[in-house]
Amino acid sequence: MANHITDMRTPLARAKGRGGLSDGVEHWEAERIGAVLLGPLSLWAAVQILRLAGRDRQTILAWAAKPHNAAPLAGLILLAARHMQLGLEVVATDYSRGWRRTAIKLGIRFACLLIAAYGGASIVKILQNRPQADSRG
Repeated sequence: MANHITDMRTPLARAKGRGGLSDGVEHWEAERIGAVLLGPLSLWAAVQILRLAGRDRQTILAWAAKPHNAAPLAGLILLAARHMQLGLEVVATDYSRGWRRTAIKLGIRFACLLIAAYGGASIVKILQNRPQADSRG
């Protein structure tokens, strides 16, 4: 009780500098913007998956090689990886402290970067290997 009497700061002053508040708004906004963008992309992906169900590998690769399909597919992969990173970092911030928090967040960032890089490289490879249209007419 003696600590309460000697501490003349307001509750706001006592709370400042604690936790991850410094980047909280930007983190929250990034999560929400990502979620809004992922909504339509996820619906598009679900429809495409249902359309392509039961098709052979070549048909699916030909579908993915079309730029109007590859672009939203790449966007979905990259946005999903970023959204996953943001969500997992919130969990790490809430449930870990000190050097463990830093190590966990670095691991999360590295894993999500690998997922995004692998997904992006896969799209690039599909686009590079697509059959070219015959230009002889």
